[in-house]
Amino acid sequence: MSFPGVTNWCSMLPWISLLIQIANCSLANPTPNPAQLPTPHTFRFQNPLQCLKNEFYNLNLFDCVPCNEVVPGDGGLGKLQPDKFSCKCPIGHLSIYERGKTWPTCDEICTPDRNDNCTSVWLPQPRPSSQCSYRYLNSTSVFANQLPVHPLISGIILTRTNPSNSGGDCHSCELGHNFRYQDFCLASTLLRPYLHYNAFWQATTNARPDSGSPSHFGDLKFVAFFCLTLRNDTACQQLANLCVLSHFSLEKHSPCSAFLLTQVSDVVMKYAHSGEQVRSLQPFLFYKKGRSTKELLSKTLQMTDRQELRLFSTTFGLDGGLKRWGAFHPEMLNMCPQAAPNLRVALPKQESQVSCQLALDRLIDLANQRANDEFLTVYLNFSSNWQFLLHQLPVLIENLTPENQRSQPEEWQLVKRFQLISAAPRDNRLHQTLPRYEDGHKLQLYYSLRYAEDIELHYTLDRDQPDRVGLPLIRLRYRHIEMGSGNASLSQLYPFRLRISYEQVKRGWDRLVLEVAMPLLLLLALAAAVFRLQNLRRRRKTDLCQLSSLMELLLQLAGSVAYALLATALLLLLLQASSPRLLKLLLYPASGLQLLFLAAQLWRSSQLELFLIDWERPRSSCEGQRLNLDSSSLCSSVRTFVAESSVSAWRVLFTANAWIRLSVSQRYSTLGQVFVLIAGYQLLERFTGDLGLRCCLIAALYLLTYLLQLIGHRLLVANPLQKFIDLCSLANISLFSLTEPGFGYYIHGRSPHGFADTDMSSMILQLQRTQTMSGRRGLLMDSDKQAYIILPPRNLHIYLERLLLPFQRSLTGSLSQTLLYQKDIVPSIDGQMERTSIAYASVNRFFCAFIDHAIKDMDYIIKEKSFVEQLLNCEIDNYITENKGTFYIDDSFGFSRVLLLGNHLHIFVLELLLLLSIFLMTSNLLIAAAAACVFNILLRQVFRHWVRRNVSRKTLIDERFLL
Repeated sequence: MSFPGVTNWCSMLPWISLLIQIANCSLANPTPNPAQLPTPHTFRFQNPLQCLKNEFYNLNLFDCVPCNEVVPGDGGLGKLQPDKFSCKCPIGHLSIYERGKTWPTCDEICTPDRNDNCTSVWLPQPRPSSQCSYRYLNSTSVFANQLPVHPLISGIILTRTNPSNSGGDCHSCELGHNFRYQDFCLASTLLRPYLHYNAFWQATTNARPDSGSPSHFGDLKFVAFFCLTLRNDTACQQLANLCVLSHFSLEKHSPCSAFLLTQVSDVVMKYAHSGEQVRSLQPFLFYKKGRSTKELLSKTLQMTDRQELRLFSTTFGLDGGLKRWGAFHPEMLNMCPQAAPNLRVALPKQESQVSCQLALDRLIDLANQRANDEFLTVYLNFSSNWQFLLHQLPVLIENLTPENQRSQPEEWQLVKRFQLISAAPRDNRLHQTLPRYEDGHKLQLYYSLRYAEDIELHYTLDRDQPDRVGLPLIRLRYRHIEMGSGNASLSQLYPFRLRISYEQVKRGWDRLVLEVAMPLLLLLALAAAVFRLQNLRRRRKTDLCQLSSLMELLLQLAGSVAYALLATALLLLLLQASSPRLLKLLLYPASGLQLLFLAAQLWRSSQLELFLIDWERPRSSCEGQRLNLDSSSLCSSVRTFVAESSVSAWRVLFTANAWIRLSVSQRYSTLGQVFVLIAGYQLLERFTGDLGLRCCLIAALYLLTYLLQLIGHRLLVANPLQKFIDLCSLANISLFSLTEPGFGYYIHGRSPHGFADTDMSSMILQLQRTQTMSGRRGLLMDSDKQAYIILPPRNLHIYLERLLLPFQRSLTGSLSQTLLYQKDIVPSIDGQMERTSIAYASVNRFFCAFIDHAIKDMDYIIKEKSFVEQLLNCEIDNYITENKGTFYIDDSFGFSRVLLLGNHLHIFVLELLLLLSIFLMTSNLLIAAAAACVFNILLRQVFRHWVRRNVSRKTLIDERFLL
């Protein structure tokens, strides 16, 4: 390593002439715009011949950078002179490297033979001899103690003579306090922060049987010192090459540690060391992981030539010197005897790859030629804003990390520099070797080989914009060959393949959906969840800052997000902008969220507070009555436990069973849906191609069949909700239900005739009278509205709990406490049945009085909902107090929301999600359809069981009477 120079300028003249030719064609460069700063991936190329006298050429940025920029307070920087690829202090000046500064500070030194007035604070330095062996690096503190005036600059000073010798010695370097590296003599204290790099060198050598074998990592601490402390670009290039040679080792003391710290992520602090400077290290070697990787691979660039990819590459040697730059050709990576494919755009498949079998003999010859001395970086030449730019191509080494073998780009660790072949040399000084003319001599040269067995250059083409190309990705897969086991043979064959592939994509819709439509849908889902939470909070009369409110928000958000994800997936299917992986990422979470929301919704619906109000009154006498429309029922000799209740219980049982049957009724048939789906799919499958088209066909058929069933059910089938209301009127029974303490539904089933427990003749006469009457079945005298959404008074639920308290205590065996509340209980054979009858009669009397406005401290008003309230399913203007409630007329039969009839959309959405998810997993429509049918059957059975048990518990009806 020449310090601070990089390469002999004369050796670069042929490459500069080649660069001029490139600049005149594909890399033509306009006048640089100072306002446009390069990024770690994109560079504005500038010709080195355009650099001014005070500028050097930065190989990392491909730009001319001035050396004499004077920074306030750093007057020494004005003395720097360009040295081709770096800046140096002129002859006769000391170079002082300060922490935190990129370039050294130059300070003029005085020699004893100078006659002019020298004002330097440094002691006069003797002239070194003409042929020096070393240059000396030491801390400025060594000289500070000898100076009459302490210098303001502290750091590392470079001198041409030995500071410990006043006679101008430049040939000695005492190893007791110094290290020797190339032509430098370094003080031991300077390398103390970098000695930890020896751990990586020892690990790489001790892992081999012949631990005395030479290693490229023996000088790692020196390279890291020159790069990280002295900011030497050549040393940083060498450190980057050692990182590539270590196969991008993630060890803490590896050559990659400084690059990982400053380039990969801000949280990789475990790679930091006390002696390293946390700064943006160059050259750029790693890409950051995460979303930035996905965005990087999805970007498109303007091609300079529509017919061919224009690629540019740089090749560095292991010592950090630039070996070559210029146009890149795939032949540079080809190890087969056949010609490599060219870079013509949309190359036919038969011309896009070359493959062969390489003998180990050939691989060893390639390793001898390359000698671990070629490290490639490839760039794409593209245009932007009338400028020609270079973009580094990302390199994906598939067997570098397990994440690189996955299909998620955001998990990949992409790099920017790579090797075609590398070898670990063997130290043959410790072993007897065969003569060079023997074939077996080649097997003793290396301990192991690593070569790229599969190389792919993949890019995308935009169908709508043929002049744009997706950023090419270089995919590599290395093979490691152990040669130290003794089983290797020169005739062993190993595969090699080089290919250039492309994919035509139609960009725009998928990004529009994922970046615009999906965030809007998720925002709408959040707003809907917050609104429903606020509505439920008003009905429950609870505070917002409670754990239950948070859980309710998460539950409502789960259902809303499921709808948003399904809508996004359907948009992608409709626009044909989806992929199987993207559909899975959308549909699988949506299925889980919708299942969670629907299960909680149906469980709450099945556990509502339910009361059947019997308006029937006992008949006063049965003597001489055969047909009396003014009496309540025929005489019966059956006595109940409550003396004043002699009406029949069959009407209540029949209404309760009708409610259970209504609960599991549906607006559509899943079996019919599946039948039409399979038939339509069999007819239209031949017109579909990929999996996305088939998913689109399935979703369209299932949705169309669902809509047709809803329309047919509304037009051709009588409304089961209205039929249940008619049944309640026929049975003279009202239904009072509460889903929340402050919200519920009421179905007014009071018979306009006053009784329903009668014989067939009386019932026929009642029906005839009903046809001639108008508006007498409603809760109001002049109305036939029977369904209501209720917001009961706040005291109603409290009073109801007091009525049921004796019955609930009797169930727990607290009979002694029950007697404190009911002194008139008559002992009977079955006391439990008696207490049940008493509780039922008390609740029935209470609700009858409440509906008839007969309770002084508890009343309600009846009103209609506004259009906004009906649209949003909320109650804005209500008149709820402790003693007064509100009954809203419910023309839309809102009580269906506690039944499967009112949750048909939630059920359909979950069935569609399951159908598409299982089809994506199995690619078999029959299995997916069968799963949807089984789910619907299980759903109905489970919900029926929940409703049946709740009806028995809340209406005090023995479960044995329920169907």
